[in-house]
Amino acid sequence: MKEELPAIFLVIMCFYVSICPQFKASVAAEPQTKILVDVLLDYGNGTWKWTSCILSKLGNDTVYNATQFAAITLNITWYGDSIFVDAIDDVWNNYPYYWIWWYWNSTESQWIMGPVACNFYVLEDCDIIAWYCEDCSVWPPEPPFNPSVTQVDVLLDYGNGTIKWHENVKVTGVASVFKATKTVAVLEYSLWDSDVFVDAINGVWNNYVTNYFWLYWCWNSTSTSWDIGPVACNKYLLTNGDIIVWYYETSPWGPPSLTPHPLANFTWAPSIPKVDEPVTFDASASTPNGGTKVKYEWNFGDGSYALGKTVSHTYANPNTYTVTLNVSDSNGLWSIEQKQILVVKLYGPKAEFTATPETARAHETIRFDASSSLPGWNGTHNMPITKYHWNFGDGNTTTTTEPTTYHSYKTAGNYYATLTVYAPGATPEEDSTTRRITVISVPVGGYSLPVKGYATERLLTLYLLSVAIVAAVFTATRRKLFRRL
Repeated sequence: MKEELPAIFLVIMCFYVSICPQFKASVAAEPQTKILVDVLLDYGNGTWKWTSCILSKLGNDTVYNATQFAAITLNITWYGDSIFVDAIDDVWNNYPYYWIWWYWNSTESQWIMGPVACNFYVLEDCDIIAWYCEDCSVWPPEPPFNPSVTQVDVLLDYGNGTIKWHENVKVTGVASVFKATKTVAVLEYSLWDSDVFVDAINGVWNNYVTNYFWLYWCWNSTSTSWDIGPVACNKYLLTNGDIIVWYYETSPWGPPSLTPHPLANFTWAPSIPKVDEPVTFDASASTPNGGTKVKYEWNFGDGSYALGKTVSHTYANPNTYTVTLNVSDSNGLWSIEQKQILVVKLYGPKAEFTATPETARAHETIRFDASSSLPGWNGTHNMPITKYHWNFGDGNTTTTTEPTTYHSYKTAGNYYATLTVYAPGATPEEDSTTRRITVISVPVGGYSLPVKGYATERLLTLYLLSVAIVAAVFTATRRKLFRRL
């Protein structure tokens, strides 16, 4: 059947030439007045369908016109010159469920609720709209699910040595060959009923005298060969990774001479590497698409490069790096794949604490507070401290789950309290710190003689001063007495 398709296409084109000679001329002379619009009908019960339609500008390019095209049955109500939808495909408005239409904003990648009167909103080429039958008791209602994005490659071969590759073309909504091609080129096309036929690409027209025509081919990765597609290019839907080529050629028609670019793809392990940890990059998932892979070039995003299908690399600093793989084949074609890799640096918790007061009396309660301690890091998340172990330096220890505890010392002296914190999952999982605690003694009565190098208390000072005063008075009195005698 594949061998018969070019002949069938030629018969169709010849028939088209024979019955539409005037239309040919008008197409070449007049600007394109048709637009492509995708319509999603979401019935709100898990059933939905996509429709791709061609509308004529001006006068047949509103949301109402597109809905007429997509729906099997459509019930409306006129209020003045405004049209309101009552039912689509026999699904009626029934409180609190109503049909609401939405417009896809491709710039912000989100649905925007449209005006109620659907005949007043004029559409543009490649617009996407959605009708969603939904619960409107809560306003605003939820938008429908987002349209899918299909990524394909499109090759334009002008047959004269000029070839243009468009890689990783993103097609939102109905991913037809027609829409993918419109994304990368200016098209002139004819519409037979609901079938689209391409007349010209980027100003290069089908030539009915020399029998040069634009044909599109699809790459068959299983047989590694080109398959000619159905004539109506809006009826052939694409999936992720598909490759199509428009080839401008004459009879006898045959596939393009070039094979597609190779497809670069790679993986790495571990998925989240650490600083200074070897990372293995593997390009085995790359495919040749007809040629033979001859070179794998790596750019690791940190100024380092390598060659080879499987390579190893280490990163010196934590960061998010963009890794680029360039695969070239024996046909001189190449493909680039870029992915981001997160490199992390692990660290453990940090132990910190305060003691209040730092200089305390014997038997006085001291507040030990480790709230200033910091958690650890496992590369992607904080690892919280789950345990605080206290060694007070006097033979007493305690373990808590909260950062604050209390302790008192029985005797005066200098003590060294040590805190150890534990954060499971961090590297390392624990950390310790030590502080000196000074304790002084005070005897019953509130005063004391010097203790372990501390200053004499006030009682001794007053006592000695009193003795000195009494002695001085006694001496002076005795001298006066002797003089009188």
